[in-house]
Amino acid sequence: MVTLQEGNTPLQHAPELSARLQIPGLFLKREDLSPTGSHKARSLGLLVSDLLARGQGQAVISSSGNAAVAAAAYSRAAGIRILCLISPLTPRVKLEAILEYRPTVVASPHPVELLHHAVRCWGLADLRASTNPLGPTAYRGISAELADLGEWQAIFTFANSGATALGVHHGFLRLGSPTPQLHVVEGWPGGELTRPWYPRDEAHTPTEVGELGTRRSRLAPAVRRAVRESGGRGWRATGAELEEMRALCHDLTPGTSWEGLAALAAAASWARAALPEGRVGVLLTGAPAQLDDAPHPRISELVPIADTPEELDHVLDEAGFHRFAHGG
Repeated sequence: MVTLQEGNTPLQHAPELSARLQIPGLFLKREDLSPTGSHKARSLGLLVSDLLARGQGQAVISSSGNAAVAAAAYSRAAGIRILCLISPLTPRVKLEAILEYRPTVVASPHPVELLHHAVRCWGLADLRASTNPLGPTAYRGISAELADLGEWQAIFTFANSGATALGVHHGFLRLGSPTPQLHVVEGWPGGELTRPWYPRDEAHTPTEVGELGTRRSRLAPAVRRAVRESGGRGWRATGAELEEMRALCHDLTPGTSWEGLAALAAAASWARAALPEGRVGVLLTGAPAQLDDAPHPRISELVPIADTPEELDHVLDEAGFHRFAHGG
């Protein structure tokens, strides 16, 4: 098992924030204190350990943020060669965190398409939690850590692919403890995970801070089913709600990322109608530094840019990757 001591993150009561949001039993699950700065440390630690056990020495991930940071960190610890495919608009703070672990990084307007090429033509293992069956499994640990405190009325988490939410739900089911309401949160305009709760004709102007999450996920049907079974729902945070929550939390400790602000905004909206009586958990999945979402001004000087599979092939050849290589 490759580990950087992920898991067992602090669970903090936030009395001042509880009062402001009118959620007396509010607790914050501090996944931002994970070794790589986000909850992605849990899944990538497991997925990289699985690769090492199977003798797979090369991998790829497409991510412009926390997953790429975690993939680079755990791959370096395991001695696995990793290709991180990112968007040219990757925020500066996240790009710098990825480069700290010295993976092979390629920026592309089509990172997912190039990932499929790397998997199909080079044999690189796909480390995306949304496509790997082990992905949601790693997040069951969050449920076990929450259950140590007792029963929960509701859990709120920002969702990209939905792997985190699915893992938390399955974790409570496997524990045999009462299952809390599961609430998944996206940024406006949202995607498949929250679509059933929003009329198609309902519109908000997308903003830079509102464009969070992913439009499509193969886990979406399972996630929506888990949310409904738990008695929860899907939420979308608008740019105005995010900015309002950012201002509210400005002087409070801890700070959080845009994703954490979105989860808190959803919890506040829910509380106004639900009148919460039990414990309510909000997963803070990213660090406050991630609020700096401006792209790196010199990204083309720091990492190669690839538009086509042929251009990616050249980068992989230069970096020493081997086609269909296993075990290093």
